[in-house]
Amino acid sequence: MATDTSDKVRLTADLPFAEATILKELAARQGVTMTEALRRAIATEGLLRDRRDDGSKVLLEKDGQYRELVFASR
Repeated sequence: MATDTSDKVRLTADLPFAEATILKELAARQGVTMTEALRRAIATEGLLRDRRDDGSKVLLEKDGQYRELVFASR
């Protein structure tokens, strides 16, 4: 989806080394830029927040077993 440049805001962020490394790894795994990986991470967090706020549960499944992902309270 193309975005008009007038819809953009330039940000500068200071990240701890560990988080910057994770962001680089996410970008490499997805074959995208770090900016795109950050956009996707923000979108994912927004979706999870919305679902949490509407009372939904987030479940993780591995080997047929489900675990609920519990978020720290605000």
